[in-house]
Amino acid sequence: MINATELLEEFKELYEEIKSCYQCGTCAGGCPVFKQYPQFNPRRIMEKLLLEEFSENIFDEQQVWYCTACYTCSTRCPQGIDVGHVIVEMKNIAVKLKNVPAGITAEMDAILESGSTAAISQSVLKRREKLGLPELPKPDVNEIQKLMDALGATKQLKGLKEAAN
Repeated sequence: MINATELLEEFKELYEEIKSCYQCGTCAGGCPVFKQYPQFNPRRIMEKLLLEEFSENIFDEQQVWYCTACYTCSTRCPQGIDVGHVIVEMKNIAVKLKNVPAGITAEMDAILESGSTAAISQSVLKRREKLGLPELPKPDVNEIQKLMDALGATKQLKGLKEAAN
């Protein structure tokens, strides 16, 4: 069993980088997700961390899953803080704690089964054909499964599903 307290200690190493944040809001101002979904606010996530509210509950924060890891926040931060990396690390720890939204596990399942997170509709295929566009390549699901196995993602997915039940 993974100890949340140990993971929290690992995460605290990032705190040295975080504590130079002066809450200017540049990370949120440039964030494409925040522009469409204001509930996701990288500045607020950093604020929670700055206020040392990073108890084990910080990894229950579902908002981090809206981050697309575009790293605009990191690129624009005047203090050079890698905000995107901090959020990715929060996600990584949440995965280790098996605290992952059902939609993420469903996407992992879809990738393993079909090589894609979303099926291409028949209407899209017909429009492509009408426009004379080439047929879309079929992903090699066996190769994807081998890669996911090698990365440990298949095993993680199994653990996430077991934890959800």
